[in-house]
Amino acid sequence: MDEEKLFSAQEYLQVLNLTYETAQSLEGKLSEDPRLPDCQQLALKLFMHCASSHWLSLGTKAPVPESTGGANFFDFASIAVIARAALETYLTLFEVFIDPANDDEFEFGHALWQLSGFIVREGIAPTDPSLEEAAIEAGQDIEYLRDRIRATHAYQALTDGQKRAVLNGRRTRNWNDVAVSAGFGLQFVRRIYSYYSGFAHADGLSGVQVMGAKTPEEQRFHIDMHLFTMLLAMSKMILDYAGKFEEAAKTLQQHPELHRRILLWTDAVRRLA
Repeated sequence: MDEEKLFSAQEYLQVLNLTYETAQSLEGKLSEDPRLPDCQQLALKLFMHCASSHWLSLGTKAPVPESTGGANFFDFASIAVIARAALETYLTLFEVFIDPANDDEFEFGHALWQLSGFIVREGIAPTDPSLEEAAIEAGQDIEYLRDRIRATHAYQALTDGQKRAVLNGRRTRNWNDVAVSAGFGLQFVRRIYSYYSGFAHADGLSGVQVMGAKTPEEQRFHIDMHLFTMLLAMSKMILDYAGKFEEAAKTLQQHPELHRRILLWTDAVRRLA
């Protein structure tokens, strides 16, 4: 392994592979709780983000400008945006499926997580008559989720204004608090999330870095930082799965050396309080 780097390209691929194996360890398994298998949706979303970033890290060849036969570069800006999505995907998985202290909190968080996405379908009048039945079913699904939320003690403890917001699918949470609860050091998550938000919203620093990283070596430096963020998100997801699901724990046990490395990476970041 390169001593100047926190991880090697081979280790990234090993963790990527273990992320997929961990998510798939639940495939086809029956669960007494019909809500739990939904975590696989987020686990596979995380895997896809991290897998696509690997391919981006190998370099981009643009077909333009045609006059020079195209351009070759390392698109670290796009990887940065994906890194934020990967981090938020992991934190959502943790918040909804791992962190709840009891079943009432889990029911509230799970139903609200689903409602926050499905709510976009509400009030849309289909232009095609053949879609009217689907629109009615979508409305029924939304009301079912609202009924689940209303039935929880977590909902009943909210103020009237908070209740209205929740029933409109608004998930209000502080990413810093969620990340600290997940085991990230506060200073690490504050800085890294602010940095990635800048790339997603195209702030001044992101523009300066895109223009300033002119050489492949400079571009690769940024890429390695973003890949490390995704490696951490994958590592945390693997450990959470292993702690919650027996099948995932057995999968992790088959990779003792990689398990050791994952613990070292996640512990180092946890200490950045």
